[in-house]
Amino acid sequence: MFTKIKTYKNLFIQTAKLAYPITIGQLGLVLMGFTDTIMLGRVSNDAMGAASVGNAIFFLFMLIGVGALYAVSTFTAIADGEGKPQQSIPIFISSLRINIWLSIALFLVNLILYYNFDILGQTPAVTAQGAEYLWIVNFSIPALMYYNSGKQMLDGLSKTQISMGVTFFGVALNVLLNWVMVFGHWGCPAMGLVGSAWATNISRFAMAGLMLYMAWHHPYVKELKTRVIENIRYDLQIIKTGLPIGFTFFFEMGAFTFALIMCGWISEIHLAAHQIAIQLASLTYMFITGISTGGNILVGNFYGAKDKIGVRKAGFAAILLSLAVEGVFALVFFIFSGELPKLYTEDASVIAMSKQLLFLAALFQLSDGIQAVSAGVLRGIKDTKVTGIIAFVSYWIIMVPGAYFLCFTLDWGIEGIWFAFIFGLSIAAIWLLNRFFNRSLYKNLAFED
Repeated sequence: MFTKIKTYKNLFIQTAKLAYPITIGQLGLVLMGFTDTIMLGRVSNDAMGAASVGNAIFFLFMLIGVGALYAVSTFTAIADGEGKPQQSIPIFISSLRINIWLSIALFLVNLILYYNFDILGQTPAVTAQGAEYLWIVNFSIPALMYYNSGKQMLDGLSKTQISMGVTFFGVALNVLLNWVMVFGHWGCPAMGLVGSAWATNISRFAMAGLMLYMAWHHPYVKELKTRVIENIRYDLQIIKTGLPIGFTFFFEMGAFTFALIMCGWISEIHLAAHQIAIQLASLTYMFITGISTGGNILVGNFYGAKDKIGVRKAGFAAILLSLAVEGVFALVFFIFSGELPKLYTEDASVIAMSKQLLFLAALFQLSDGIQAVSAGVLRGIKDTKVTGIIAFVSYWIIMVPGAYFLCFTLDWGIEGIWFAFIFGLSIAAIWLLNRFFNRSLYKNLAFED
């Protein structure tokens, strides 16, 4: 018994060591949106709402490309577990080739959305400004893709601190540029929403350049280049494993984006309150993203080493860790539900509504943590296709129709949308947890040659 406790304790520590730099890095990326929202909230509710809708639409399809690159960290972690970390080099190069075509495809999709932004049914002010915001940030797609290529390779090699440092640089630059370009400082005219969009673009390209430099010139990577490398093109393997991950993110983000749009159908106040509550929930989700990625890396290492017991224990260690973390954040939302919205706005009606939504956000913390980390550890054993199906059913067959029905048919309002969130995420959590439980059983787990 003590041996088992010690084993899990070590796995908790290993997962946490991998997760905390990723979490801080992800928090940094969310803080870029956080600072944009705070600054634009001082401009107008229309500007804040337009940026939230524009960003949601942008990332909706962007996540297909970014998600596909998660396969890079999975393959790298497995190669590392096999004792062949040098294969991270051709994996990385393959991802750079894939990025060209993915960037073009995603740019064209967002271009279509730009020209048809009015179909979202938002107010005229939000529609006009949101479309303009989307047009500008669309040019940052290549930056996000190449940033993630470098990030995923280094994460797979357990060098998770690098992306954290690059993100700190990006956040600092973004805050400075927002201050200059949104409000007009140092001779720059006050550009409002447009200034925020261009500040985001510049920051993303700077982060991409720094990340690619670190990925290619890191001392450990330089040492790997001196080893014997099998000349393998991983393009098709990355696409085959990665696209289901991307569509999993797309289905989830799509459901949350549609919920955002439905809130806009109610009123601008509902939209602003929803944006505040969901952004606070996103901050906590970044901790889960870190644990999910840490679990993916550890499970991938054990999978590459063909250690069946290690795969199962590492996966459940990550899931248990997520439960502990999300339990803490649920309490924070309950206790500080009235204070947290004041970080975003001084509008009393928006604050009051945000407070109610934070109570509901607290309720879905555990389900959200379980589903995200279960999907992450399943990625570590290359189980991604069924995960995409589970996401589609949970979010688009159950959650989205349920949100519309509760909100508009039963007239529950915005609370109905959030109750549907809780139910849909719980279905996904139970389903994914059960799949990892069965797939990781000793008799069921098989390794590829």
